[in-house]
Amino acid sequence: MTYVSPFGDMDTEHEWSDALCLSRTHCANASEETIAEFHAGAIALIEAGIPQPAFFLARQLAELSLKALVGPGHKDGHDLDMLLKRLEKSGDDLFAAEGGRRLVVEFIRDLYIRDPRGDQGRYPTTKGEVPSLAAVCCANPPLFRRYVDLLFEYTQERLGCVSQAV
Repeated sequence: MTYVSPFGDMDTEHEWSDALCLSRTHCANASEETIAEFHAGAIALIEAGIPQPAFFLARQLAELSLKALVGPGHKDGHDLDMLLKRLEKSGDDLFAAEGGRRLVVEFIRDLYIRDPRGDQGRYPTTKGEVPSLAAVCCANPPLFRRYVDLLFEYTQERLGCVSQAV
């Protein structure tokens, strides 16, 4: 059997009607589309009962969302706490008192507390050989999904406002 790559090059025609578009080259808004895909992935994993990858994608969704809100030029790596502090210091709308924003911030802080370096749920163990997410027993699927949805909806609303203003 000869190996055939499942990946198409950018300069070729693709015969697959259901091709998965991986490149961000042709996206109208790469940040919004990437965030939407991470949201869809996290929700699918929560609904399928696949916990560690769901946690990882939810945390990655939080990181991508915060980085999109901070804008270009941030140097905070995977540190959700530093990204939150940067937004709070700038008086960002995320820290306004109204509505679900407080829940979004608390959810992101909860993800940070359980995974400060962004490597939990991504590997079976940490660099120190501690089992991944050792301090977290489980997650309540409906509540987990609710907060993932709140984070996504808030971020998409904000990014939509930003792209409309530009």
